[in-house]
Amino acid sequence: MNIESDVIHKQKADLSNDSHIAATMPGTVLKIAVSKGTKVRRGEHLLITEAMKMETTIQAPFDGIVKEIYVNAGESISTGDLLIELDH
Repeated sequence: MNIESDVIHKQKADLSNDSHIAATMPGTVLKIAVSKGTKVRRGEHLLITEAMKMETTIQAPFDGIVKEIYVNAGESISTGDLLIELDH
């Protein structure tokens, strides 16, 4: 018997790696404000998430370049999911 599953396991952020930007709570990605290769300054908006009808803006913790984006707008996320990776 084979069981198919639609469960997608997202990569978790390494909390000891300051380049990993993680989801702080479960919710949905509403908007991604940057693209791969974008230069960002500390405090600049990276993406917007929504949880329980409250929007949260995820900001760059330091000046850097967007190395990788691991989510898409409309995707469900869980606490600790890796959202974006920045290069110093």
